[in-house]
Amino acid sequence: MIKSLVMYFILAVLLLIQTAFTDDFDALLNDALTQAEQESLDRDYVIALRSFNDGLYQMAIHHGIKALKNISSDIHKKEDLVYMLTIAYAKTKQKKRLLNIFDRYINSRFSTDTKMRIFVVVNNYFIDKGSYKVSRYLKKKAAKLLKIQKPVYDITTPEYQRFDPGINIFKLQDDNLIGWNELYISKENTTLIEIAKKLDLGYDELRIANPHIDPFDVQKGMAVFIPRRRLLPEQNFEFGTIYINLSEKRLYYPLIIDGDAYVITFPVGIGVDDKKSPVGEFKITQKKEHPEWVVPKSIREENPDLPPVVPPGPNNPLGVRAMRLGHTDYLLHGTSKKFGIGMKVSHGCIRMYNSDVIRLFDIVPKGTKVVITEKNYKIYKNNNVYVEIFDINNDDKDQILRILREKGAIISAHLIEFYGKEKRGYAIPLLP
Repeated sequence: MIKSLVMYFILAVLLLIQTAFTDDFDALLNDALTQAEQESLDRDYVIALRSFNDGLYQMAIHHGIKALKNISSDIHKKEDLVYMLTIAYAKTKQKKRLLNIFDRYINSRFSTDTKMRIFVVVNNYFIDKGSYKVSRYLKKKAAKLLKIQKPVYDITTPEYQRFDPGINIFKLQDDNLIGWNELYISKENTTLIEIAKKLDLGYDELRIANPHIDPFDVQKGMAVFIPRRRLLPEQNFEFGTIYINLSEKRLYYPLIIDGDAYVITFPVGIGVDDKKSPVGEFKITQKKEHPEWVVPKSIREENPDLPPVVPPGPNNPLGVRAMRLGHTDYLLHGTSKKFGIGMKVSHGCIRMYNSDVIRLFDIVPKGTKVVITEKNYKIYKNNNVYVEIFDINNDDKDQILRILREKGAIISAHLIEFYGKEKRGYAIPLLP
C-alpha cells in the first residue's frame, strides 16, 4: 500500500516537472491560483450564485445576504447579488423583502440597467398578484427610470431621416457599442410578440431579455425590459457593409452619415434548424420591388398546392422588397406574415418587417457586401469590457472566461451561467 502511494507521488511529481517546462504552465498556474484565491475570498458569493443557478433559491438568499455584507468596493458584484436576491425573493414569494430591496436600491448609485431590472421583477410580481396599488407606488418611485428620452440626431440627408433615432438608428459609441436599454409599460393585456412588432424588435431578443415574463400573457401595467444596448458582431467592421448575426437574429449596417458614424439595425427572421440560413460573405447582386416568388422545387415538394410562381401582392411571402445574396437562392426580403421576425421561421432566407426592408432597400446599393455570422456571444474591450450573451453552451462558457481573463476581467464561471439565464441579449459592462 505504502509502495503504491510512493509510486503515485513520484509519478505526480515527474508529471508536474514535465508540465513546468511547457510554455503555458505559468499561465495555467496563475489562472488556477487567481481563480482559487478569488473564490476563497468570495465563498458566500460563489455559493449564492451556484445555488441560484441550480434553483436552490432559499440557499441562494442565505449566502447572498452574507456575501452582500462583505462586499464594499466591487459595485458590479454588488449589483449582481442584489438583482439575484430580487429574483429569489420573487420566486419564494417574500413580499416584504421584495419591497425592502426595491426601496433600498431603486434610487441608489446602481446602474440604470440594474435598477430597471429590479423594477421589472418587483412590479410584475405585484401586478401578477393583483396588487395594483403597490404597482402604482413602485411606478411613482421609479418615475425617472420610466422617462424615455429619445435622441435627436442632426441628419440632413433625406433618405436617412426616415429612420427612428434610438430604435433603428444609433450613433456609434466607443468604436463598437450602440444604444441604451429602456423600460416599456404595457397599456393593455398583450403578448411579447405584439410588443416586439410595435417597438421594431425581434420576438426572441425580447423574450430572452425578459425570462420571468410569460410571453403570451403580458398583463396591463407590467414592465418589459427593452434591450437596445448592443455590440456590433465584428470588432473590425467596415462602414458600408451589412452584418447579420444569426444567433441574435439581428442586422447591422454601419454608415458614415453627414460626417458622423451611425449604425442602422433591424431584427430579422432566419432559417429553421434543418434549413439554416447561410454563414459567410456575400454581395447584394439583385434588387426587386414587389417581387414575384418563384417557388423552389424543395418547397413545392413539401407543399404541392403551391403554384410555380406567386405574383406580387399581400399573399407573397417575399413581402414588398427582395435583395439576393450573391448567386444563391437566399434572399433578404420582407414578409406577408404578421409575425415571425426575430424567430427561426424561414427555409434559409432572411426576413424583415416590410416597413424595415423598404427603408433598407432604398439605401443599399447593388454590390454591397453582406457578412453573415453565427456568434453566441460577443466580447469587446475599450474603456470597459463588455460581454453580450445569447445562447451559450459549456464550451462557450470556457471560451468567454478565457477571453475575459485576457482582457483583464476575471469573473466566476457561476456568474457567466447567471448572465446566461438572467442577462441575455444586451451588452453588459464588467469593469467598475
